[in-house]
Amino acid sequence: MIVTKTNGFKMTSRKTTIFRQLIFNIAIPTLLALLVFSTINFQRTRSILSSGTAEKNKLLANEVTKILKFQDIATNLIDIQLNNRLKDFNSLLVNKYFANTSNLDKVDLFAIANEIGMDTLTEAIYIISSDGIIINTTFRQDLGFNLYSLGDNMKKYLQNMQQSGEFFGERFAIEDATKRPKKYTYQATRDKKYIIELGAYSKQVDDIVKAIEVTKAELKSETQGIIDVELFLMADAPFSMNKNVMKVDNQDSILLKVFQAKDTIEFMEQVGDKWYHYNYIYMERFASEDVVGASFYQGSVIRIISDRTEQKELFRKEAMRFIVVFIITMLVLSVVIYRKTKVITLPIKKLVENVDRIMNGDLRERAEVLGNNEITRLSEKFNMMIAQLESYYYELEQKVKDRTIKIERQKEEIEEQKKHIMDSIYYARRIQNAILPSFNMIDRHLKSYFIFYMPKDIVSGDFYWMHESDGLFMVSAVDCTGHGVPGAFMSIVGYNQLNFAVNVKKARTAATILDELNKGVVTTLNENKSDSSIKDGMDMALCVFDFKAKRVEFAGANNPLIMVRNNSIVKYKGDRFPIGAFEGDSPQLFKNTEIDLIENDCLYISSDGYVDQFGGPENKKFMSKRFEDLLLEINNLSMTEQKEMLQKRLYDWKGENEQVDDILVIGIRV
Repeated sequence: MIVTKTNGFKMTSRKTTIFRQLIFNIAIPTLLALLVFSTINFQRTRSILSSGTAEKNKLLANEVTKILKFQDIATNLIDIQLNNRLKDFNSLLVNKYFANTSNLDKVDLFAIANEIGMDTLTEAIYIISSDGIIINTTFRQDLGFNLYSLGDNMKKYLQNMQQSGEFFGERFAIEDATKRPKKYTYQATRDKKYIIELGAYSKQVDDIVKAIEVTKAELKSETQGIIDVELFLMADAPFSMNKNVMKVDNQDSILLKVFQAKDTIEFMEQVGDKWYHYNYIYMERFASEDVVGASFYQGSVIRIISDRTEQKELFRKEAMRFIVVFIITMLVLSVVIYRKTKVITLPIKKLVENVDRIMNGDLRERAEVLGNNEITRLSEKFNMMIAQLESYYYELEQKVKDRTIKIERQKEEIEEQKKHIMDSIYYARRIQNAILPSFNMIDRHLKSYFIFYMPKDIVSGDFYWMHESDGLFMVSAVDCTGHGVPGAFMSIVGYNQLNFAVNVKKARTAATILDELNKGVVTTLNENKSDSSIKDGMDMALCVFDFKAKRVEFAGANNPLIMVRNNSIVKYKGDRFPIGAFEGDSPQLFKNTEIDLIENDCLYISSDGYVDQFGGPENKKFMSKRFEDLLLEINNLSMTEQKEMLQKRLYDWKGENEQVDDILVIGIRV
């Protein structure tokens, strides 16, 4: 494997040979071209066979259509004659025998049928209730049958004829019980409570259907691969006039889709080791104008089932033949290329061996020059290049030695400078720690407290300040702009100005201390400048305790005071501007908040370092709400345990993330 580096990126390439190059550059493109050509030829052959089969199905469908049109013409002639006869019976029943519709479910329909001259062997009377149920009939097998179960179209059809009161005649259909062709007519009673349905079997239509089935069987036998051809009627509950219709799985759902889409659906299905092609073709059938209402069975679907097993086997053989030819061609081509490459590779192999010896470090090694061809000239040029490279190598080696000595000296100087800088920073930390109040001083004034102080760098921009004057004890948590060395410089400014405000200006309330601090910081940082505002400053929270009066005053610059009393959070927000802020030409004034204290109150002031720390499962900030919930959770612990819990929760939250800012939290229990 060869590794090279270009523009900072490592590029890896595997060793190869001329034989492999010829395979990749000549054999593979040739074979790919052969593969593409063969695939196109295979697909074209397959397309021709498929289109031939489709054309055969189309011709068969046309023949079936012609046969079915002949069937329609023949049955229509019989339908018209029978329709007139049944219409007369319907009119007689509706207007005379069933003028009074009471007890229609109990009336003797056989007696009435014989009286009006109906043939009870081939003709039947049905009484249909308003909910689609046959409540009385001379054809006892259908008693109690619900016609609405045949689908929504049948339901709407019956409801419409019940409302209109007109006579409706339908085409011949297959009776469910006897599987014989039968014609049905409908007419509502005069009070429109019932529908009188008449059904008549026709031996002539039955003979026509049988003759058509014989013709279809002849078509199937004459057309290779055709297994079945069938016609289906009625969109809601498809049926065939052929009583011996071939059953197919999921056929009803497929027929419903074809009826709804009024289009053709075709698909292939494997059954055992056979492949069957199913073709469902929608065909319109037009009702006779002489038959009123004959529209329910106008649509029809032709189903053609063909055996495609032989065609599939032909495709498989063609594919296998193509694969065999492709493999033989690939093997022959590989052998030819291999034999030819040996003539070229032998001198190149010797050159590579010489190059390997040179790469092992002996630049005085030279490639062997043999023959009089392109490889000979390549060897001569290579030897010239190695000679020049040898000269460059020794010259560069000397330069590297000189540059290494120079870099070592610079490294020593940088390390010395770094040591001085770090010594200065550590000394600055000692100075900063010296200005912080001692724990002896704090212990004299506070009985129960903690200070969680965690600088981000060696020195910090956060600091805490405490002072006692005139019986008042002042506590402040200060967050200066920035962290590290810049923040530490700002902390010195804040410390000096706080002492100046209390000792010189005699400020005693929390707000006046912040006001004097604000003036002092602005004067210090803005001296000899004409800008009306500055960006350097500090956020802080200041509490002034009067323990005798059990009272505390609070003022804040952006930072709040959080008090936990009786397991509830009380939050006193500071003013929404920092120390060092102007409003026009004058510093802004801070608000003073007085709070009465009770025993066991816990007061907390802090910088924003804790709440701004990134971490957790989604790597987000800790945020104020979570911080307040944590204080409420731990407030019943001792102050030492509270500090430990704050530290533990911070480390758990932070995880592998870096600390983003200085952290300072002060807790005091009254």
